Formats: sequence, structure tokens, C-alpha cells
Amino acid sequence: MKYRKNPIVIEAEQWFEVTYDLEAGQGNELHDMPIYHLNVGYYCRPEEEFSGENLCQHCEKPLRIHGWIDTLEGGHIVCPRDWIITGIKGEQYPCKPNIFAATYELAE
Repeated sequence: MKYRKNPIVIEAEQWFEVTYDLEAGQGNELHDMPIYHLNVGYYCRPEEEFSGENLCQHCEKPLRIHGWIDTLEGGHIVCPRDWIITGIKGEQYPCKPNIFAATYELAE
């Protein structure tokens, strides 16, 4: 048997990286998209060396430009340009751009 996903409308916004100068305590948005209202924090793990040489296993960009989000299934890394989806119960989770494009279309 085959099943079709129920057509529901979701809220989603694309997340972009932000640079942050730890010594100066100042941030600098790299893009015009607002990101602070999303529940995405900075990716920071003390057990890892936090340098520009450590690359993400998903997108191969430096980990220092990534975010972190707590979801119902646990924490997830957020890559630049990932979509943050708000589900029907208000839960939020990241979605890769190619999966988002294949799964969702703009609702009017």
C-alpha cells in the first residue's frame, strides 16, 4: 500500500551563520535574515578544539559558523542555510535545504 503525507502548512525560516568576536563581545550578521528569534544557539562544544580547521561532517564548513538547536529527539547541529521548521505542536527542528525543497512548497 502507498500513503500520502497529510497536506499541512508549516512555518519555516532559513538559518544563516553569524560571526561572533568572543574577545570584543560583538556579533556581526553576515546576511540580512533575522536569526535571533529562532531557537538556535551557537554551536560550542568544550570537548572539541574550536578552531577554523574543524569542519562539519554534513556540509564541510567550519564548525565555528554553525548553530545548535534542542529538539524533541535531542540536540542537533544547524548548518548555514538549513531551514528551521516549526511543527504542528510548536516543536522546532532543522531540515537540510535539498530535503526542504523536495518536501515543501510555498503556501499562499
